[in-house]
Amino acid sequence: MRLTNSVLMYLLILAVVGSITSASATSPTYSTYYSFSLSGTSSVSCWYWEVMFIATQGERFSVKVSETGIPTSLDMYIVATSGIREVWSCDAGPIWLYYNSGAFESSNWNAPFPGEYVVLLVNNNYAPVSGTLSITAVNATVTATPIGYAMARQPPPCLGIHCIGS
Repeated sequence: MRLTNSVLMYLLILAVVGSITSASATSPTYSTYYSFSLSGTSSVSCWYWEVMFIATQGERFSVKVSETGIPTSLDMYIVATSGIREVWSCDAGPIWLYYNSGAFESSNWNAPFPGEYVVLLVNNNYAPVSGTLSITAVNATVTATPIGYAMARQPPPCLGIHCIGS
């Protein structure tokens, strides 16, 4: 009887240690969530919103945008922080490392080099849009900071004769 209790206790300990080991072998994910609300575009400018995060080279990220209300096609860019210092227009965006356009953006992205990156959401539509942005890192903690809202300019309208039909 004593031997049976010892064997059962030993098996119970192995089961607990095995479950802890298998749980730590899976890839944990760490997410940050931010809410945004972008005004609609005008004939001279559009609104965008930025969140900065820090990554190591090769670090894997999943960036997702979920909109509330009527879906609007937003432009999502992932850029190096140097890319947000340049002048860019609503229809072209900054120099980007990743780009996607749609109502429910989702990207799986690897950082090409260590440093600071920015996710930009650009509303180049007349309707305002609100929602959430989540940044998830695999096996890392995301250090992200909302930078805030700003405006980019619309390209000037083409008024010359060469614009007809383009």
